[in-house]
Amino acid sequence: MLTIETGKNNKVLRTICSPIKTDEWKKYAKLGREMVAYIKNPDHAWVGLAAPQVWVEKRIIVVSLLHDWDDENFSTVLMINPEILEASSELTQEVEEWCLSLPRTKKWYVARHENIKLKYFDEKQQEKVIKLSGLASVIVQHEIDHLNGVLYIDKLVK
Repeated sequence: MLTIETGKNNKVLRTICSPIKTDEWKKYAKLGREMVAYIKNPDHAWVGLAAPQVWVEKRIIVVSLLHDWDDENFSTVLMINPEILEASSELTQEVEEWCLSLPRTKKWYVARHENIKLKYFDEKQQEKVIKLSGLASVIVQHEIDHLNGVLYIDKLVK
């Protein structure tokens, strides 16, 4: 069972995660599947989870690619070693965010890129490149921030 790491000064949450190497793939793909099951569980119903949130300092995230909050036809994707290749030039979206690693904080506005182009690997080591916009883009940016030791409270709109 996964337990969630919390706290704005938590060492694990503030660590830059290392990439998953080929010889580690099977182990971390298994963790990724557990993370997918965790956020898809109706008792949790979250939209994203990053490895440092479950005490693992590796570059793996699980994200629900929602078009909007009413989207019922979204997919939840495991992304290993995700990397933003391109982002719209300005931080044009000011969106309300919250994070399960900071359960006692309220929602705050964060500036995010509207569009991103992303490269990642799936659990079978297949490289994927996708373009995301809107809410899906926000969710991915939030989770990749976790891999870089950044929390949403570090990016609040003044």
